[in-house]
Amino acid sequence: MATQSTDEKVLSVQDLKCYFKTDEGLIRAVDGVSFELRKGEILGVVGESGSGKSVTQLALMGLIPKPPGIIAGGSAKFAQQDLLQLPDKALRKLRGNKLSMIFQDPMTSLNPFLRVSRQLEEVLEIHTDIPKEERRKQGIEMLRKVGIPDPQGRYDQYPHQFSGGMRQRVMIAMALMCRPELLVADEPTTALDVTIQAQILELITELRDDFGTSVIFITHDLGVVAGITDRIMVMYAGRVMERASTKDLFAAPSHPYTIGLLRSVPRLDQGDTGKLIPIPGLPPNTSKPVAGCPFAARCPFTTDKCREAFPEQVTFGESHEVFCWRAEEIRDMSAEDRDEAARKKALAMANG
Repeated sequence: MATQSTDEKVLSVQDLKCYFKTDEGLIRAVDGVSFELRKGEILGVVGESGSGKSVTQLALMGLIPKPPGIIAGGSAKFAQQDLLQLPDKALRKLRGNKLSMIFQDPMTSLNPFLRVSRQLEEVLEIHTDIPKEERRKQGIEMLRKVGIPDPQGRYDQYPHQFSGGMRQRVMIAMALMCRPELLVADEPTTALDVTIQAQILELITELRDDFGTSVIFITHDLGVVAGITDRIMVMYAGRVMERASTKDLFAAPSHPYTIGLLRSVPRLDQGDTGKLIPIPGLPPNTSKPVAGCPFAARCPFTTDKCREAFPEQVTFGESHEVFCWRAEEIRDMSAEDRDEAARKKALAMANG
């Protein structure tokens, strides 16, 4: 995919930590995440459920409930401000204006008692001085941009009168009403059929190109991010495992977890001969501190060192960053040797 990004940094997150107080203890949902986002860039954030993808972005948006949530450390620089230190009033001025988010479930995110027109225009009413007539005009135009047929005729309808794909388009329209600098898309294609998924992905790319918006695209589906993102960040148990350009990550995955995720996705080029090798076991309980790599218990390449300390960063090329003690060795292995190690690990875990 041709990138539209520049070297200008829109967001810089350093060592973000977000914990939750529960009866079971302190859940370390996000435990030291760092990344950067450039202007016009689409960054994919992937990982299994519970890896901390959504919590990371909700923390940046100031949407973590406190209590039980705690921002335990880190910084998030956006527009020369630290989002983690801003008071609620200042964050509300940014949300929906400079920062926007497309939530995962449009039916529960849209108010069923309010017309779509009211929900779209509310964004402009809060953040601008545009008169009512102009707000309506802009709302209709935005519905047209996101591909709603007959936007003028459907503008005053209620959410239940739209299909699932159309509701998701309305959510995208709401998020873009003020032309945000940063858009967070939290699994926007979940529960949509493949045809609508493709349309939503194409729409996000087009809107990025039209408005120059930087996008953080959260998903558990590596197939989705392959065709839409410029860079990918792989998360596991609240940590970053690997960061790289999309091209580099698919060409030379270097963390055992990333390799495992890719190995779990069906490939058309392998036909009937390609056998999926699932990652054995389950993610760790993040209410208990993990001294070493959180993936160690499921990894086919684990050593004693992996259980003792979290890996230091290993960098390949300009910006392919991996957090694994054996990254260089694993990168040089043949696919057959890596697959064989994964099969032995899965068999050993299955046999207890």
